[in-house]
Amino acid sequence: MQLGQFVSQDWAIGPAEVLVRRIDIEEIAPESSITISPAHGSALTAAENEVWQSLAPGSSRQHEWLLGRLALKDVVRAWAAERGHLLEPSDVEIHLGAEGAPFARCVALSGVGGSPVISLSHNSGIVVAAAAEPGSLIGIDIEYADRRTQVVERALTPMETNFVTAEAASVLDLLVAKEAATKALGVGLGGAVSRWPVASVTALAEGLLVEVYSASDPSLVLPVLVLHPLDTVLGICYVAPDIDAA
Repeated sequence: MQLGQFVSQDWAIGPAEVLVRRIDIEEIAPESSITISPAHGSALTAAENEVWQSLAPGSSRQHEWLLGRLALKDVVRAWAAERGHLLEPSDVEIHLGAEGAPFARCVALSGVGGSPVISLSHNSGIVVAAAAEPGSLIGIDIEYADRRTQVVERALTPMETNFVTAEAASVLDLLVAKEAATKALGVGLGGAVSRWPVASVTALAEGLLVEVYSASDPSLVLPVLVLHPLDTVLGICYVAPDIDAA
């Protein structure tokens, strides 16, 4: 890896307003080895480097943390490049909000309305990051299609159980939709599956549209596009900026 290059790959999937990039972990760490080059570390800011170095060297936690940061930096840089701004990874600072949701800071983007809103999801084999216009809501979640869902199934509402029984959606579809919706609001699901009930499931040509009620504001319904690329289930929650409120 050289500075200026992307670690992740563009993933043309989901709403046109959302930029998505992915890292296939086996391509970065063949046979699950935890090999981190100096160039990867140089992509971090000084503060990020401190966090990275504080993690156990060579551990899966350190590796996971770094790939997450690189994916988020990449998606912000790709979003900026579409607007004529070429950035190095260290130009983008990734921070966490009070509930652990990531957000980006980049001085160079102040002239285009600020940094995009971002979201991250990862599991044992893939990392995905998403970016959208400042002021919008964005949440992304990905799971392997063979994830076990017996525990989640017991927490479904009667309506959600009906969706599953009627084969309108799988338990995993509903879980991924809930995760993406909570990330869009910057809070995360945190195991509270039943507090984020699904309002409706609509079949689309490319997947499903799953609408999820907000746990904090029942009048707010969050739309989640649920897709099934390869052996995964991917949820993308996107709500456009409120222009009238701007």
